[in-house]
Amino acid sequence: MEISQVEKMRGMTHSEDRLSPREVELIKYRDNRTLLAVTLLSGETIEGAIRWHDHLALRLVQVDRSEMTIFLHAISYYRPRL
Repeated sequence: MEISQVEKMRGMTHSEDRLSPREVELIKYRDNRTLLAVTLLSGETIEGAIRWHDHLALRLVQVDRSEMTIFLHAISYYRPRL
């Protein structure tokens, strides 16, 4: 399979372009504006919808419209809020 000119210019290859299952899940939650319960390693739980995420952090918009950036290494787990 040949790499396109644009991908060559960007330095991308097809293997670097693939998304992990976690990234696909976060994108789904972000696009659907799903309310999540995020539990931190400290035991604190924060609720909100994902505004953006990258490989280091995610930004939550809480119910009161305040926003919080959380580093992924500080998250124990997250789940959709029921």
